[in-house]
Amino acid sequence: MRTLGIGMLGYGFMGKVHTFAHKAIPFYYSPPPASCRLRVVCTSSAATAQAAMAHGGYERCTTDYREVVNAPDVDVVHVCTPNVAHFPALAAAMRAGKHIYVDKPVTATLKEAEDLAALLPAYKGVAQVVCQNRFFPATLRARELVAQGFLGPITHFRGAHLHSGNVDPARPANWKATAAAGGGVIRDLAVHPLDMLYWLVGPFSAVNCVSRIWAARRPSAEKPGTEVVIDVEDAAVLLLRLKDGAFGTVEASKIATGIEDELRFEIHGRYGAMRFNLKQPGFLEIYDGRLPAGHLGGNRGWQQLATLHRYPSPGGKFPDARASVGWIQGHVHCLFSFLKCVVDGTPATPSLADGIYLQHVLEAARRSAETSAWVELKA
Repeated sequence: MRTLGIGMLGYGFMGKVHTFAHKAIPFYYSPPPASCRLRVVCTSSAATAQAAMAHGGYERCTTDYREVVNAPDVDVVHVCTPNVAHFPALAAAMRAGKHIYVDKPVTATLKEAEDLAALLPAYKGVAQVVCQNRFFPATLRARELVAQGFLGPITHFRGAHLHSGNVDPARPANWKATAAAGGGVIRDLAVHPLDMLYWLVGPFSAVNCVSRIWAARRPSAEKPGTEVVIDVEDAAVLLLRLKDGAFGTVEASKIATGIEDELRFEIHGRYGAMRFNLKQPGFLEIYDGRLPAGHLGGNRGWQQLATLHRYPSPGGKFPDARASVGWIQGHVHCLFSFLKCVVDGTPATPSLADGIYLQHVLEAARRSAETSAWVELKA
């Protein structure tokens, strides 16, 4: 079995998630795609780096991302830093020929995304953007059905990723509430349903967006006793067009009162429809319009597919395939799929090119919200 050395940039919430996924893979997949060694973790201060090393079980720690990228015993670089720190680390890792596993969005700005695209032709590693919602059995099944023509030509679609965490104007703000750090719900939340719909029905041809800043100022989470001027949106609605005239919406909000964390999509086609809600991740709902209606409704109606924990081999055995699937499992299978691509030497998806495309959509939505106009997108 191939051994891969792992370097982790950032050990906030997502750094912990990625570390957990590495430790969980040998339980969920037998055999795992590789034997991974947690070599080095990097954070912004010596104190947090030492704590991350102890907590995550890394061999060593540093405060300089270049020590991770250039380490000869590191094969895979995870980029889990705030958005504004993504590009320098990505560029360095690409030039060093490392395999890359990067959180969404790939960069903080469109200019950085374009600079990243310029590096792609010379890059020889395997890279994947962490859009983990593609990696549930239900969403993998949705992709299969779309590929089989179950929906037929798309009529319209809708997606949403909703939170309620910013409803209280007195809630302290972190870097995700500032434009300079690449924050805002369009980049933070909308990217997930956009990626899902791009994967299933895209690409998009144009976007029109409205957005709102709910609280103009908030207490600072990093500097207690001070306030932060909020210059990125708390909620947004995107209207999107496909090339063939189909259209749909994507909504992102952190002021959706009463909602904890809900991602959902619904797609309607000439022959059928499908819908998914992350709060019920073990099920994909489908509607086959080709079934006869007949007496008392016949066989036509919404059907719930029990996808549950039925991952293809070598997954699906732990826990039992009939068990419910949870949020973290999307991350575990996402990482498994990436590591398998690294070992097999095959391209991973969503790729850096996919992430760069999504960055164009995100920034087009933000421009549309500023100008109240449609923004055309390149395929």
